[in-house]
Amino acid sequence: MKHDIPRNKHLLVIDDEQDICELVTDIAELTGFTSEQCIELEDLNTLTLEPMPDVIALDLSMPKIDGIEVINFLGQYPVKPQLVLMSGFERAVLDGAHKLADRLQIPVLGQLSKPFSVSNLKTLLEQPLPAPEATRPVQSWANTAQFTAREVEEALEAGQFIAYFQPQIDLKTGELHGTEALVRWHHPSGVIMPDQFLPLIESEKLILPLTRSVIEQSLQQQAQWQAGGLKNIQISINLSAAYFDELNLPELMQELLSRYPADPKNITLEITERIGFNNSNQNVLDTLTRLRLKGFYLSIDDFGTGYSSLSQLNQLPFNEIKIDKSFVQHMMDSPISKAIVESSISLAAQLGVRCVAEGIESQEIAHALTLMGCDIGQGYLYNKALPPEAFMVWAQNYTRPQSCLNRH
Repeated sequence: MKHDIPRNKHLLVIDDEQDICELVTDIAELTGFTSEQCIELEDLNTLTLEPMPDVIALDLSMPKIDGIEVINFLGQYPVKPQLVLMSGFERAVLDGAHKLADRLQIPVLGQLSKPFSVSNLKTLLEQPLPAPEATRPVQSWANTAQFTAREVEEALEAGQFIAYFQPQIDLKTGELHGTEALVRWHHPSGVIMPDQFLPLIESEKLILPLTRSVIEQSLQQQAQWQAGGLKNIQISINLSAAYFDELNLPELMQELLSRYPADPKNITLEITERIGFNNSNQNVLDTLTRLRLKGFYLSIDDFGTGYSSLSQLNQLPFNEIKIDKSFVQHMMDSPISKAIVESSISLAAQLGVRCVAEGIESQEIAHALTLMGCDIGQGYLYNKALPPEAFMVWAQNYTRPQSCLNRH
């Protein structure tokens, strides 16, 4: 009978303090690692990363090449290490490095604020490590597939931009609350995600016909879902700032409602708070007020990421705020993110508006948000964005999480 031979785990500690290097390597070896140290780092190319260590314990404040430079350097490799981030600076520095690693698809095993305890380090290193997997290097827009404006126009005419739908769950009851419409391009070469085509669409001012298409598809799907037994499903639709240069959106929505039997109170229009509202932009206020008067719900998307959230809530007729996923995903290990989430939920409750948290990827986060009083949750914990038919099947078979059934 063949037995698997346990794979030796390897750790590299990068820190300019000799005693920290020795402490980390001693604890690593006690927990089953082989280890090596890097105390002086003057050239990133001198790092021994072939094969890639399983774990790199990285001090962010190295004197010559700092930890942010190291993280960016690691991002180019197809196989990524687990990171233990260390710093004597405030927690926000660790959180910033953590978010950079997330963006570069580098897994973070944990964060240690100096001086840290041996037990905290030992706990991190005792976590089971997955076998290293190759990931695609993160690509910028300049390095992804290039499309022409004409290709996009032809794709719009051919109906290749399809609205997908990601579920939103009532955190208090566990019931299906609604869904957010997210566009995908069904290109002949495969399904293309928005970050690969939206920059071109926005630069060529094709966002208006694309947004109109997504709105129309959403209303059409809502009518089909109601006919199929899914009643009162909310649909959230993202709106581009480009629409606010024209006061035709209320008329467009009225026109589409005359063709599709949808109830305005089941349609939420999401407007990013980074849209740039100001006192002189009367068109924005006029348009949003008219939409609200017609019964549509209005949501501030990406709440907390801009500079004027409170001002907008004071000036504009919103009745929902949507907490940005960058705060939700880090709320369990970042006091700052947690504070922003808690204050946003509290603010929503005091104002009597609905609060939605996006980016929920674990039951732990969902439970914490529920205890804080958040209304609606959205994220991979429930499901990714699905094509219309797949969403219908999922919704018809969806059952509330058991934890919600016993909640009073």
